Amino acid sequence: MNKKLLVPLLFTVVLAGCDDASEAIDKAQDAANKAVDMAQSKLESVDLSVLNIEQFGDAADSATEFAESIDEALNADYSNPKALTEIQEHIANAYSCLVEASSESSAEKLVNKVMSTISNEDAHSLIEKGVDSAKEMQECVM
Repeated sequence: MNKKLLVPLLFTVVLAGCDDASEAIDKAQDAANKAVDMAQSKLESVDLSVLNIEQFGDAADSATEFAESIDEALNADYSNPKALTEIQEHIANAYSCLVEASSESSAEKLVNKVMSTISNEDAHSLIEKGVDSAKEMQECVM
């Protein structure tokens, strides 16, 4: 008689353990999904259209090009070093052209405004490197 009770009891304990493990996995998956959603919303919150490109007058094309290079940095594949180098060069050239078409102070204000809205550290670093290398450039190439 003990064997008859022992087997169902054992199955009940095992199934309860599986339910607990399954519930823990579901909670971990929900937490991971929420973290990804938050990161995605932060990334999407950088709206380059609010930069008011028209304020740059004749330099609007350069400002637009710089905004596009920033967008590339935000959407970059950070596992691809060649792509990162190309994006950094694009940022450097676009920034150099913006400085040439407007002024260094105007370009720096734009960079500061953009950087204050970016929470992605990789993009932040890539943009900084691009701006730094722009300062070493002799001329802009459009």
